[in-house]
Amino acid sequence: MRHNLNAKRWCSNKRHGYLVAVFGVLIAFSLRYILHPLLGGSLPLFFFQINTIVIAYFFGIFPALLTLALSAPLLIFFFMEPFGALSVVDQRDVTTLFVYLSYTVLTGVLVELLRREQYNAKMAVLVSETRLKLMVEGDQKMRSVMRRSLTKSSAE
Repeated sequence: MRHNLNAKRWCSNKRHGYLVAVFGVLIAFSLRYILHPLLGGSLPLFFFQINTIVIAYFFGIFPALLTLALSAPLLIFFFMEPFGALSVVDQRDVTTLFVYLSYTVLTGVLVELLRREQYNAKMAVLVSETRLKLMVEGDQKMRSVMRRSLTKSSAE
């Protein structure tokens, strides 16, 4: 089947996704903040990555990119040492942020492509079902026309 140009429309409520993305960042931040005394500097990205992947799955790449833009400053300020202060970013922080951004963007893009292909498959099934119905209706009409012509021929 040809590539479906409407594949970008697999999510019908992307505008709603931006609101959910902001809410998801707040939830991820809250969970990480609550667990901060237990986790300290370990796993600073975990809840934010899960949020971004879930947002990408349900609403697409652009709301997921919004979660990245919102969570990166929160991550730097609250969950990277020194905690609660803006300081000079060292090589470890740059590496952590690079891994977070690259991993999450790559995962978001792959999820977006997956959802588009799912949409294409769904549309292909709907088109094939419609074509099958049309073929069956056309076949029934042809059979009824042929029966009528055969009954007229045998009657004469």
